[in-house]
Amino acid sequence: MAEYIADTNVYIMAVNDAEFRQRFESFIRDRGPLLVSAIVLGEYLIGIAEAAKHQAVVTAMRAGTEVVAPIADDWLTAGSAIARLGGGSATKGRSFWNDALLAAQCSRLRATLITWNEKDFKRLGPHTRVRTVSPFPR
Repeated sequence: MAEYIADTNVYIMAVNDAEFRQRFESFIRDRGPLLVSAIVLGEYLIGIAEAAKHQAVVTAMRAGTEVVAPIADDWLTAGSAIARLGGGSATKGRSFWNDALLAAQCSRLRATLITWNEKDFKRLGPHTRVRTVSPFPR
């Protein structure tokens, strides 16, 4: 069975759009639980101002699955990818660093990344070998 990790933007869409959430839940039922990247979980928590809600979010995202953390090699791969892309201002922001780290992690785990942000991941792909799909692969 192929493993998938969903990008932060997929979880945000699922919270804000009931129809999308149903498709997301159906995908999970059909394909089994997704792996949850600690990078995605952290990004999601940054967007929730009320700290009192954080534990409920963590519990919900961890339900029935594994949270996977990046390892040292993922950081090295991400840094190398950014350097190869020129390391300019378009690659130095926290969001792009997180994307590079997530790409490296997905590649190492041989997990396909489900994302709306295929543009950044296509830039990273030649340097990280990340596989991406738009929601939802058939």
